[in-house]
Amino acid sequence: MRSTVRSVTLRGMKAVTIREAQGQLGELIAQACRGELIVLTDGDRQVALEPRALLDLEEDSPELEAELLRAVNGPHAPFSEGELRESANKALREHRARRQK
Repeated sequence: MRSTVRSVTLRGMKAVTIREAQGQLGELIAQACRGELIVLTDGDRQVALEPRALLDLEEDSPELEAELLRAVNGPHAPFSEGELRESANKALREHRARRQK
């Protein structure tokens, strides 16, 4: 049974049903880019909108590719998609931090 609850805002988090989000997706994305936590809901399923920094392919790509290849070729246990995404984001953050020094 699907929930009939509409948009709800709790402590800086805004939850919006997918039906309601269809008419305001651009505004929801803009809010997420400003740092607001937006959660799209479809019954029991939830997805969060969060801003991402764009990759600078000239700067990030070669070093990031090398880091990911080391991760893939090295000894490892199978990783979930979320764990791989987290590792890639960590490598990118570390690379950018080194570049800014």
